Amino acid sequence: MKVIGIVGSPRKNGNTNILVQQVLKGAEEAGAETRIFILNEMNYRGCQGCGYCKSHDKCKLEDDLTELFDELALADGVVFGSPIYFGQFTGQMRLFLDRCYSLINADFSSRLPAGKKAVIIGMQGAPDAAAFKGVYDEFGGQISNFMRMDVKDTIVGIGYNAPGEVKGDSELMERAKNAGLNLFK
Repeated sequence: MKVIGIVGSPRKNGNTNILVQQVLKGAEEAGAETRIFILNEMNYRGCQGCGYCKSHDKCKLEDDLTELFDELALADGVVFGSPIYFGQFTGQMRLFLDRCYSLINADFSSRLPAGKKAVIIGMQGAPDAAAFKGVYDEFGGQISNFMRMDVKDTIVGIGYNAPGEVKGDSELMERAKNAGLNLFK
């Protein structure tokens, strides 16, 4: 089994990355091979709308997402993580999602094998748990509908702003680790 983490936070040691790593740690303990991608450290551009991917089996752009998309195709599980910035996932995550258009055929069927397991990690400073529920629901729908993934859990850290602050929430840290341990159950 292989599980990859995709982190959309610009903070390498921030709360989002910490929770994604907790899920991966649980997956490792369950026997999975893991790898993490920090989008902010990668060199990539958004979709160019050229349509190349609809007549070829890949995106025309050759950048750091090429390797990530190869790993995504091979992975059995994916952990998507992003904080909320200005009411939406970060620009890094949205730019990545924009390029996921190349993973969809012209008839809108997915090029990824069906049944991959997914966990969504969100982080928000806003103390209202329902403030961005629509963002998480929409993202989960995209992952389910376009990528044919089975979203096993959505874990949201609420009210955390300072990097590393989530480490003090033992319940949330345990929930993230358990998501990885139980990803394929």
